Amino acid sequence: MAAPEKRYGFLAVCAGEGLEAVFRDLTVDRIVSGGQTMNPSTEAILQEVNRTPSEIVFILPNNKNIIMAAQQCVGLTEKQVIVVPTATVPQGISAMMAVDPDNDDPQAILAAMTEAAANVTTAQITYAARNSEFDGFAISEGDYLALENGKLFGTDRSIDLLLSKLAEDAKSRGAEFVTIFYGEDVNEEDAHKACDAFTRKCPDAEVNLICGGQPVYYYIISIE
Repeated sequence: MAAPEKRYGFLAVCAGEGLEAVFRDLTVDRIVSGGQTMNPSTEAILQEVNRTPSEIVFILPNNKNIIMAAQQCVGLTEKQVIVVPTATVPQGISAMMAVDPDNDDPQAILAAMTEAAANVTTAQITYAARNSEFDGFAISEGDYLALENGKLFGTDRSIDLLLSKLAEDAKSRGAEFVTIFYGEDVNEEDAHKACDAFTRKCPDAEVNLICGGQPVYYYIISIE
């Protein structure tokens, strides 16, 4: 077990080199690889908790299916474990940006992180690997799916059309900050086109494009 060098430490769950780098830049100590379709076990999370050189470890599961596994680490280690209930990567990033490491009250830090996470809208674009049903809608194999905060936003055979609709939605939400993380299956040219769609629809917003390198999702989009 890593001896505590500091009071607070942070552990994030994510997949993709670009996303890992973003969390490391935000002073996350340890990364557990995982996300959609690859949920890490409690054991894998606990191992990294014990490697975190702090007395208190905040865990950012960044996926609703991982929150429970993270919560099971509480009480299995000498370290104090606090789970921030982040359901998406953008929520986790926003939560980390709200951390005040000088605050003596860990519950106050948790409250600030939870509030910041709640202010983010997360859009994701993936594809249907088979015919299925989602939120009561019939999905055909090969369709692209757009999700917003975990709910089905739309399906189409054209990824560009879905991006355009999401950009329109961001505009209607009065988005001020949009960050587009593009996945391992997206080339740079397409990623810039996606970025342009949001820049056109939301001319007053600050739009950033980052290579997330994530699997499964072509795009993960943070809208604030």
